[in-house]
Amino acid sequence: MSSRPIDRTSLLQLLEEEELQDPRIRRLLLYNTFAPEPVQEKGRQALAASLAHRRIHPFKKPTRSSLSSGGIRLGSTVSGQKFGLGESVLSKHFLVIGQSGSGKTTLFYNVLSQLDVPFWCFDLKQDYRHLVQDRSELLVLPWTELKYNPLAPPPGVKLRRWAQVVSEIFGHATALLSGSKNHLLKSILELYRLYGLFEERSPPYPSFHDLERFLVSDPINYMRKTSNYRDTVLNRVEAMNLGAGTVFDCSTGYMFEDLLERDVVFEFDGLSRDTQNFLMEILLAAVYEYRLAKTHRSEDLNHVFVLDEAKQVFSVYKERQSESGIPAVDELTAKMREFGEGLIVADQEASKLTDSIKANTYTKALLPTGDRKQFTAVTESMNLTERQTNAAKDLDTGEAVVQTGNSDPARVTLDTYRLSKTVTDSDLQKRQGQLWNSLTAEPREQPDRFVESVQHGNTDSEETEVLDENKSEVTVSDDAEHLLKGLVEEPFVPLTERYEEFSSRYKGNKAKTELVESGLVTEQSTRTETGARKLLELTDRGRSYVEKHLGLDPSQEGRGGIVHRYWQHQVKKMFEEAGWAVKLELFDADVYVNTGKLELAIEVAMENTQREREHVEKHLEYGFDVIWIVCRTEKVKNGLKQRLEESGIDTDQVVFHLAQDVSDALTDWP
Repeated sequence: MSSRPIDRTSLLQLLEEEELQDPRIRRLLLYNTFAPEPVQEKGRQALAASLAHRRIHPFKKPTRSSLSSGGIRLGSTVSGQKFGLGESVLSKHFLVIGQSGSGKTTLFYNVLSQLDVPFWCFDLKQDYRHLVQDRSELLVLPWTELKYNPLAPPPGVKLRRWAQVVSEIFGHATALLSGSKNHLLKSILELYRLYGLFEERSPPYPSFHDLERFLVSDPINYMRKTSNYRDTVLNRVEAMNLGAGTVFDCSTGYMFEDLLERDVVFEFDGLSRDTQNFLMEILLAAVYEYRLAKTHRSEDLNHVFVLDEAKQVFSVYKERQSESGIPAVDELTAKMREFGEGLIVADQEASKLTDSIKANTYTKALLPTGDRKQFTAVTESMNLTERQTNAAKDLDTGEAVVQTGNSDPARVTLDTYRLSKTVTDSDLQKRQGQLWNSLTAEPREQPDRFVESVQHGNTDSEETEVLDENKSEVTVSDDAEHLLKGLVEEPFVPLTERYEEFSSRYKGNKAKTELVESGLVTEQSTRTETGARKLLELTDRGRSYVEKHLGLDPSQEGRGGIVHRYWQHQVKKMFEEAGWAVKLELFDADVYVNTGKLELAIEVAMENTQREREHVEKHLEYGFDVIWIVCRTEKVKNGLKQRLEESGIDTDQVVFHLAQDVSDALTDWP
């Protein structure tokens, strides 16, 4: 700046609009405008120095209220001051945006390590299991260990309200439109009626498997639009049940209120995106509805949710799908604040997040972001100035621009958190086995009224008559029906051998594809001593088809899915060839064997689950001489061994084998 006198107009031209908002700049400007000329030189120098510093360091020094004071420390500012958040601020939600490797997970590790309230973390990449190295009380629940019934309302929540919540959340997670959501709501309410829950609010509750069975049995009028809604809902429910393993296989899951009092990491890696979304959203909704029913309103932080892949739940594309209405999960983000429920979410792509989550997060942190579109989406939501935006482009890994409410943003060097990511599935089993075994869930039950309803369907004569005349229900080719017939008569023939029954492999594969796309069969696989074996399994729709159109009985001996039944029959066959008395499903064993001297109970274990442990305990109580556990994989085998040891079960009478090794094991036994 020149040393000659500068009038007010010239000074204003030197300044940018945002700089005029700085109180110190305004004071110096006023001083240089009205001060006597002899002393203006010092004023100009002070103004020049202030402008230079501001332009190099566009972020203001944080106020005392912005610094951590018994709260959550995030790091330090450029000037070396501590920077953090009051814990109560988290109840207004915290959004973190940054590219992969920018430090988001490390930031979350730091925040979680300082929380004085319980948290639930939804983990899609197995990042947070490693915290068990520092927090022995942390409960990590892989989805294979989870038992949860979405149709069992949280304590205190009314049935009709919960039915509406489930239909809305399921609709959002699986992209259902309003007509299908309404059909789902009506189906859930009818299920509750069949279970007598409107008469007496007590278990058992229907599960998602019971919902699927109810939808299959619903003899709706195929000439009406309702049939499309039913088929759409059934398709989504069936797919979710198939992919979720044993998660929904219960009447009531783990004690809801107990889980709310502890730190829990829910691991959803390996589930389909729809199932992941549904579980995350329904758990969010369950806690909110529980707090609402119990009137747990509070200005203090009570509990925190953590989600590292926010766009899966808070998707802008679903928010803009006008036909489905405003997503219920978006409405929750604002309402949760009243009950002290904090939400900490992160993502790489801010442009794919809903406007709602960006608007309803009181604190935002921008970490290094290379993509221009994502960078702009965050800086605009934070109302950064042009100079602050330019400075934010140069953030290094472990640095962030943090803004709380309408306060000035601050550039922060985030604290590090040293943690080795070395916890394998086996390590997790060792650390968490006893915790998993201490969790209890109630098994599924079906009241007589429900069983009779799904067996006989709707007795409405008009509906039945129209259904009998239905021209729109699924039909398949002769080749596909031939394949279906073989599947009923010989369920365990591998797919490659079934193709040999056709004039060409192409025709066989075409028939199989037709059955899969029609929803009549699913394709499963297992590994045998000779390699992989693909099997076809009838769906509920497929069983109905062969019974109605082929006149065949689709029921099969054995329990569980096709792979489980395959190994039941294989084990039975091997013991029969050894010359002993063998029976399936006798005395509650998958396979019962009597050698004349010894009684064996054989369990075929598809997964390392608590249910398998319970089966072993029961067989020991019944006094079997030997218990064989035939495992699908080495991982299942080792996991179950460890589970039994940690449960304190005497394993002297328990023998473990891989399924494909049973034949060899029999040559040296007994």
